[in-house]
Amino acid sequence: MKKLHLLKHLVLLLVGVAFALNASAAGRWDLKLWDRNGDVCGVYELGMNPNVTFTETQVVVTTNVADIIYYSLPDMWKFTYEYGEGSGINNITADNTSMKFDGSAIVFPALEAGSRIMVYATNGALVMNKTVSAAGEYAFPLSSLSQGVYMVNVNGKTYKIVKK
Repeated sequence: MKKLHLLKHLVLLLVGVAFALNASAAGRWDLKLWDRNGDVCGVYELGMNPNVTFTETQVVVTTNVADIIYYSLPDMWKFTYEYGEGSGINNITADNTSMKFDGSAIVFPALEAGSRIMVYATNGALVMNKTVSAAGEYAFPLSSLSQGVYMVNVNGKTYKIVKK
């Protein structure tokens, strides 16, 4: 169970790192670490080159301008990369009413016209980008994707899927 918990945080971190690296170079991006109470417990400018590693019990952050910082792994909740107010992948939802995944396709029972569906690999690469023209139900086949973990972002919500 501990390894699954660590793997979950690692996948989220990798997606965040890749997302931040693929984003615009202009402006200031920050790595934020959040504790289980929902409070930000660490903020690092990407210009500080934060490097996050894990031990069995700790999250270890090193930068090019600060000492090594240790956080208790069981006390950590999430990592986000943010640019300005409210940007970055902040929430991965467990709400399955807006999206269904049957292993071969993502199905959205009710999308609004103009909804944008983006699927990211764990390395941050955008592997699918679709915009729907009319409201309704949509299914997007994922047969072109290899097995793995993907993040699906639609209308401000991010879902994690595993294609087997």
